[in-house]
Amino acid sequence: MIVPVKIPSSTRMTELVGWLHLIYLGLLPSLATFGVLRTYGHPIPFLFFLGGVAAVGVYLAVTISYTRLPRSLGIALFTALDGPVLSYISLPQQAAPPFAFSIQGFLIDGVAIWLSIAVLALWSGMPTPEQRVASLVLAVVAVAVLGSAFWPYLRQYVGGNPASVRWLVIGILESFIAYHRLLKADEVVNDSNRSTIYIVALIMIWIFAMGAGTVLHELSHDS
Repeated sequence: MIVPVKIPSSTRMTELVGWLHLIYLGLLPSLATFGVLRTYGHPIPFLFFLGGVAAVGVYLAVTISYTRLPRSLGIALFTALDGPVLSYISLPQQAAPPFAFSIQGFLIDGVAIWLSIAVLALWSGMPTPEQRVASLVLAVVAVAVLGSAFWPYLRQYVGGNPASVRWLVIGILESFIAYHRLLKADEVVNDSNRSTIYIVALIMIWIFAMGAGTVLHELSHDS
């Protein structure tokens, strides 16, 4: 007896690809953080924890709140594959550490989101001046704290690699244009309950990844 295989409809497949892309974006901070802390550690873990929770929290909030699920399978596949392809192309040519792919991906999307927030804080007339200044200060502090952890990786593997720098910049600019348009439109596309679950779950995963990376780094240096 032949059992018929139920093939998902194009609409359901499009939604599935869209959500897989959102999960991929949400896991990037955790994988990237684990990779850099496992390899390099951080001189002030508690400061990184405070700045990282704020920065990653905003990154996740922007991702889930403003990223609209594509309406066609072709666009969904292009959107889902565009970031990973750029991350792969921008990988350093020399032997990179584990999780380098995730590090490159988070550098592209994370920097793009915070640049978008900073630009809107400078030129948007919608919030009050105090709110714009607070957003800009938070953006600078968050990027500085995250940058303190990722800087050793950039210096060792990316700084002397013009091709990697070029593709990183291209990826950041492309993502910046997309996120800037989404934030400027100020249209929340996912309900609050779904967004809350997404943000809280992935922040908890990030905290675990940070702790695991830090502990493994310390253990490797003590042994």
